[in-house]
Amino acid sequence: MATLDEARSAKAALREKVVGLAGVIGVGVAPEFTTSLGQPPREYPTRAQARPASGGSPVEVLTEEVSVEQVTGPGGSWVLQVNVTDPALVDKVPEEIGDVAVRVRVVGAVRAG
Repeated sequence: MATLDEARSAKAALREKVVGLAGVIGVGVAPEFTTSLGQPPREYPTRAQARPASGGSPVEVLTEEVSVEQVTGPGGSWVLQVNVTDPALVDKVPEEIGDVAVRVRVVGAVRAG
């Protein structure tokens, strides 16, 4: 389990390890959600609908400030997250930097196979 400060400190080291991998499109810090599937969903503050200036789809916007504790829960932990466009990159990203876990997400357009 890593604190927000520990995860932020480890982020630079993770960037150095993935800098040469084509298909890595994002490196960041994210809350580690460990709620079991049997638990009810976490309650979030009020959200409002906003329409982008470009006329695209409505987006949800938080209408009140959210504290770190509200996102992670008491004693919540943080992880590093790497977004990649190619599933083959998952095994090339380290599982951990120091004591901070690394989560890899494959993102991008969904294509029919």
